[in-house]
Amino acid sequence: MLASRMRVLFTTRGSSGHVGPLVPFARACLRAGHEVVVSAQRQFEGNVTRSGLPFSPVDEPARDAWMPLMAKFAEFDIDTADGVMISQFFAGLDLRAELPALRALVESWRPDVIVRESWEFGSTLVAELHQIPIVRVGLGLAEMEESSIRLAAPEVDTARAEVGLPSDPEGERLADAPFMTTIPAELEDPNVTAPARTSRFRFEVTAGATELPDWWPGNVDPLVYLSFGSVAAGSHLPYYPALYRLAIEALSALPIRLLVTIGDAAREIDELGDVPPNVHLETWVTHDDVARRADVIVCHGGFGSTLGSLAHGAPLVILPLFSGDQWANGEAVARAGAGMTVADDPTARNVLDLPSTEILGRLAGAVTSVLNGPSYRREAGHIAAAMRALPPVDESVHLLEEAAAQHGRK
Repeated sequence: MLASRMRVLFTTRGSSGHVGPLVPFARACLRAGHEVVVSAQRQFEGNVTRSGLPFSPVDEPARDAWMPLMAKFAEFDIDTADGVMISQFFAGLDLRAELPALRALVESWRPDVIVRESWEFGSTLVAELHQIPIVRVGLGLAEMEESSIRLAAPEVDTARAEVGLPSDPEGERLADAPFMTTIPAELEDPNVTAPARTSRFRFEVTAGATELPDWWPGNVDPLVYLSFGSVAAGSHLPYYPALYRLAIEALSALPIRLLVTIGDAAREIDELGDVPPNVHLETWVTHDDVARRADVIVCHGGFGSTLGSLAHGAPLVILPLFSGDQWANGEAVARAGAGMTVADDPTARNVLDLPSTEILGRLAGAVTSVLNGPSYRREAGHIAAAMRALPPVDESVHLLEEAAAQHGRK
């Protein structure tokens, strides 16, 4: 019989885009009075603790294990790189590195249920070994979940054999777990079947509305927000400052107020040099505060940026950069009529190349079209309404309690 106070283990590789979708569900468990621990690679401790959640470290792959693969990585096109990242990095190197500490944590803490993000796979083995129910939280659209399982299944199956679990070459065990997401059905591709036992919940936004500083006194031109997320300016990627300068140059010629943030990836904002008077630079601004007021948001199509904009009915221009889900999110936004996507062919651009000159040349036109086309904001508003109509994330706790209770009755 399950005790009223439940132990819930959340598992993630730990990078910011992987932690973020788990956080609302973990906080909901805490609000319900349950115990929560988040397991992530020790290098990403800050991403977990900034969310106010308890952290338990697991190991990341050794440098000499991933560097040879990374050296080849830059030569891959976007689609190939995506497949390698999911199969060889996430389901291969990450899984094997995390497994010893994750097994020890589960054996000592004995969670009642495990909640994993879609690209963390070690927990699927540990849960089965210890007969603990497991639930997954999506990091993207249904089509991404489907392709991730297909790509990861062979590597996970090899690891299953190593720990004595029966073979699952098609990833049927991966696909069988209940699936929770904050993506509304209205954004999904109607030709893709949602994962079995999908539950959709409301995307959380910050309550209230903090006023933005008046960076442009007397200027009432449309507000355009340019953000490529929290990691694009990092030193391990080639986008900063070159891409930011090119985007600012393209957009600052428009009659707009342009707010640009670079994230906190340990780069100096003054590397961007002088900018035109209608441009303001910040390291970080609360996304919800800007999205409530922005006329258009330009982003790379990351999970948090895309949903965080649409939750406020802000139309988007998406410029995908380095991950296949960014292309998928861009296509979803365009399909819904809530914005435009300007994107290279993902089979023709190397993963660490900057967007082509042709694509960057279309950026200003796309922003102008979205600013001048009322249908984009109207359709973004429809998506926002659909998101608000979903059950609050606190209701996800009932699903986890039921999973644990059913297991307890076996």
